Amino acid sequence: MSGFLHTVTSGNPRILRRPLLLSIVQALLQGQPYFVILLVILELLNPLRVPGTQISFTRLWFLVGWIAVSLVLLFFFGARKYSMLSGAAYTASSEGRLSLGDHLRTLSMGFFKGRDPGDITALMLQDYTNVEMLLSHILLDAISALALPVVFLMVLIPYDWRMALVTLAPVPLAVIAAVVARWVVSKVGRRQISAKNDASSRMLEYLDGMKSIKSYNLHGKKFSRLRDSFERLRRISIRLEAMAGPSVLTGIWILQAGIAALMLVGIGLVLNGTLSIPLFLFFLVIGTRMYDPLVRVLTNFAELSYFSISVGRIKEIFATKPLPEPKESVKIGGSDIEFENVSFRYHDVDVLKNVSFSLPESSMTALVGPSGSGKTTITRLIARFWDVENGTIKVGGVPIQQLRTDDLLAKVSIVFQDVYLFNDTVMANIKVGNPDATDEEVMAAARKARCHEFVDALPKGYDTVIGEGGATLSGGEKQRLSIARAILKDAPIVLLDEATASLDPENELFIQEAIAELVTGRTLIVIAHRLSTVTKADQIIVLNEGHVVEKGTHEELIKEPNGIYARMWGEQARAHSWKLTSGARDGS
Repeated sequence: MSGFLHTVTSGNPRILRRPLLLSIVQALLQGQPYFVILLVILELLNPLRVPGTQISFTRLWFLVGWIAVSLVLLFFFGARKYSMLSGAAYTASSEGRLSLGDHLRTLSMGFFKGRDPGDITALMLQDYTNVEMLLSHILLDAISALALPVVFLMVLIPYDWRMALVTLAPVPLAVIAAVVARWVVSKVGRRQISAKNDASSRMLEYLDGMKSIKSYNLHGKKFSRLRDSFERLRRISIRLEAMAGPSVLTGIWILQAGIAALMLVGIGLVLNGTLSIPLFLFFLVIGTRMYDPLVRVLTNFAELSYFSISVGRIKEIFATKPLPEPKESVKIGGSDIEFENVSFRYHDVDVLKNVSFSLPESSMTALVGPSGSGKTTITRLIARFWDVENGTIKVGGVPIQQLRTDDLLAKVSIVFQDVYLFNDTVMANIKVGNPDATDEEVMAAARKARCHEFVDALPKGYDTVIGEGGATLSGGEKQRLSIARAILKDAPIVLLDEATASLDPENELFIQEAIAELVTGRTLIVIAHRLSTVTKADQIIVLNEGHVVEKGTHEELIKEPNGIYARMWGEQARAHSWKLTSGARDGS
């Protein structure tokens, strides 16, 4: 239970102490009118119980005042509990989402590669929404309702142990029904959450792929995947309700039947003369009050169990260990990079096999080779997105495992081929490279990245919001903003997944100029798709099936007639000479 509360409260279960106390006080105050009604009835029955006794109107007015005070206190404590509990629930949820985001940032990229993006999105949104509901509407009411039988047991036993046992007898039976409902929800609920996440993923896929769906006329085929996912969600949701409902209804029926049992036993004891009528009425009123909150708990018990699944999913993510790192980094001596017998596996597939090479400081190294040869993996390992299986990667002579992640990434700028921009202003997107930069420094970086002119022409200049993923910009413009980020970061190591591979000549010229500004005096590792862009590299490393098969300058490698680089160079040269013609049959 402590681990459960630790998760739902984002590590601070003490925030529930006062709301829980107020919830119990509120539950007791809600029973006051029933108790006062009992006292009123007893007062009115006094002349019948003890002939000659007069009804005390003073006592009746006192009881009226008692109810009035109880209602005022109920309002005060209820409002206070609602305010404190809502604040605690939404604060815990907000802090939990931020903590989860920070934790996700520390995990290896293998974690994200192995999970559906819709599932991670659901963790941040739907699962924490369930936690909010659990804290603000269900959990404390359930705890206070379960505490009431204990309180009533202590109150009732001194009056008549027989009636006390009859009053409490339905409770364990109802708990058994609740446990059965919880077991059902735990089994089917996980499948329902999985189906819900799958439906979210298919919706995102459908929306993100709308351009391809329309251009290739895939409306029916792709929509059928979306329709099937929602149909599966519908079936599992109905099954969840159908399977959990009977157990919950059985528990509620048992509690309601408890009132009938209490009446039957009480009437029998009254007729035998072993129970007084006032005491019988006392047990009837108290029993009714005790069952009401338990009925409400059982009504919400399926939701409580379902939301607990979300808590378990969140705990599972927080239990995922981040990449280990030292408390303090070893001092780096420079920006040279060295791979020593590095091997790396991903999903039981050997991606790199005993790879060794050195990248001198302030040099340019190109990684070339067929698709899947391990080029991108090398750049991701330098940034320590994963840890290697065997071997060592050193930066400035220091193994990267001896560097804190923040310290390592402070030395590295990465320009991806697929740029992602946030739904924010141009200024904020460039400041990703250095959040503490001044506006003047941002504009200077934008000029070096050859994007100041098009940014200045936007409706609000640097304050223009560019949409999710930079939707309002062209591919070349997004690339230049990405390079501006890297220039602003001013890191000594630049990892460049060649950004000009799919751009028009004008944008390619701009980006090559921007890259020239970025890489001056830095250690540059570039993944080369067009070999013509890396002929001036200090060294070219050729990879094939996870091995380094060739290494040297452009002039050295093209002299190897049977080499992979020479073959790729010749193939690209022939491809550039191809021309599209009308294909007239007469040869004209």
